Amino acid sequence: MLWLGQSARTTVVTREYPELANGRWMASLGDAIHRPRMLDTVFGPSLRERLSIAGPLMLDSGGFTNMTRGGSLTLDQVARAFKTVGADIVVSLDLPPLAHDSVDLRLAKYMRTTENYASLHGDVLGAILAPVLHGVTPDELFLNCRAIAGIEPNPQWVCVGGQVPLLRQAGSTHRAGLEARRSLQESIGLVRAQFPRSSLHVLGVGSPRNVQMALAAGADSVDSIGWRRAAGFGTIFLPGGTERFVSPRDRKRANSRKYLSEDDYEALRICGCPVCRRGDRLQAKIDALGASYLARAAHNAWTLIEETAASDCMHKGFDTENAD
Repeated sequence: MLWLGQSARTTVVTREYPELANGRWMASLGDAIHRPRMLDTVFGPSLRERLSIAGPLMLDSGGFTNMTRGGSLTLDQVARAFKTVGADIVVSLDLPPLAHDSVDLRLAKYMRTTENYASLHGDVLGAILAPVLHGVTPDELFLNCRAIAGIEPNPQWVCVGGQVPLLRQAGSTHRAGLEARRSLQESIGLVRAQFPRSSLHVLGVGSPRNVQMALAAGADSVDSIGWRRAAGFGTIFLPGGTERFVSPRDRKRANSRKYLSEDDYEALRICGCPVCRRGDRLQAKIDALGASYLARAAHNAWTLIEETAASDCMHKGFDTENAD
């Protein structure tokens, strides 16, 4: 399944396209790291209304953003938000390791991550608390799994973290892609073996291809803000993981992304997203997508949902044409 990462401080796509309101949505306390007032004005009981959503909500603690942007979000603030927002799933506050961290620094981060989970585990009520599992090496990941199991042997959800930098580099070279897939498969397999009863979520997978890669590796659930990033960049997703510009623009590298082709036009003709359904002619659809960030975001979110559903059914052995 797919959770769509939405910012609580920007224009909300579901207001313009309510057809997306019933999807699975994810918000992050990282939005409040340099805007602490949002912890009181946004991250409370009215967050669903602010996001204009009717479906399930996952709330991330914003650990990665807190660390990389020099934030000062505290465990007490995270716990208070978790208890007031009323999300269906909350992701524990973690300190992700970085590849260049020393072993001692990584171990210190793992210890803090485990301590945070232990504290929240005894404090958070009314939501499912998901621990975040890290490990630069398989041995580190295994030891962190055992540490979490010592607090809660069977969490309803567990999250595999630390994949964002790896997956962003996956497309740089063929070798990098193979290493990223291998690392992701190993991490998912190891965590699955330690928590066989838990739903396994991979944090921050991004693009359609990375979503499919994570599900193929055995994840139950993924989240992505890639649909928003692509829309801001001026591109749209198409079936199969293709990404295209819909209107001409100045670029430093002319071949960084392709423009729509004849085959892409056919995909847009039959597209069922909220944007394309409103256009009765192909050119009207293209014009709408080219003119509006929100239109591209809605199209990308819809495409990502459809691709994820098809991929999820395929990897679980279902017939996508007959599945409920």
